[in-house]
Amino acid sequence: MFKIGSYVFDKPRVLAPMAGFTDISFREFCYDLGADFAVSEMIMVKSLIYENQKGFELMNKSEKDNPFIIQLAGSDGEDFVKALPYAIKFGADIIDINMGCPVPKVVNNGAGSALTKNPKKVYEIVKMIKDSSSIPITVKIRLGWDSSTLTYREIAKNIELAGADAITIHRRTRAQMYGDIYPLDIFKEIRDIVTIPIISNGNILTEEDINENFSMGVDGVMIGRGAIKNPWIFSKDNPKISHIDRYNALVKLLNLHLKYHSEQKALNFMKGHYSAYIRDSEGAKSCKNQLMTITNKNELLDVINRFFEIV
Repeated sequence: MFKIGSYVFDKPRVLAPMAGFTDISFREFCYDLGADFAVSEMIMVKSLIYENQKGFELMNKSEKDNPFIIQLAGSDGEDFVKALPYAIKFGADIIDINMGCPVPKVVNNGAGSALTKNPKKVYEIVKMIKDSSSIPITVKIRLGWDSSTLTYREIAKNIELAGADAITIHRRTRAQMYGDIYPLDIFKEIRDIVTIPIISNGNILTEEDINENFSMGVDGVMIGRGAIKNPWIFSKDNPKISHIDRYNALVKLLNLHLKYHSEQKALNFMKGHYSAYIRDSEGAKSCKNQLMTITNKNELLDVINRFFEIV
């Protein structure tokens, strides 16, 4: 068991922050399936400083967010400090600092995994945020920029020295994006470097993957794409999922999106989820093609009712 602030966790299964996926609706959905906690979609600190409405919307808090973890990204410590009061005002219990995002529009601004090229700057940013924050601070990193700049050892130690409460480590470099991945025993090495809680991330798709990660001495596992493909991965009893279970889950997720978003926005969110519920069934490809072009909820329900043979 470990603590982040006043929150106590025992081998938690965590929903990873994913742009376009980890909104309030999907977080609630995953909590109901057993997720121990979740992290908001990444929010650029400048969007909060300039009071951008989209940035504020990404901080919508669910009553099931306990703790509510808001992930912030940026390249300048002072900007993080300026953004902190906004996150706290919206109910953040923990702030997670993104130093792992690999997408060009983030790293080209010196944020995300671009920060792994400068361990000294990582320390300075984390220290500045920690000194200015009344709530716990966690950090998410990659192993480095590429195979020639594996900076995770120095960065992990710097993050601890700067006062962070926990660290999440994705076992790829920025250059690897979502492809090849480093062996799991990388976490054993990191466990010898820092004493703060370590949460592992990257290619956690099955119950076996979860068990293997914990065998490396990590304190928690963070699940991203594996949760989109199989949200039942959060259920510790490893349930056998039936055809009707998939139907009920798909309808529930749709209703959650409709609860928090406009109909059009809800349908757009759903496009990234259909495959998880209709795959491995006859007619799945044709059904998905229909679902991707649907413009209203009644039509969507009609298509999935026919596909799942619900009268």
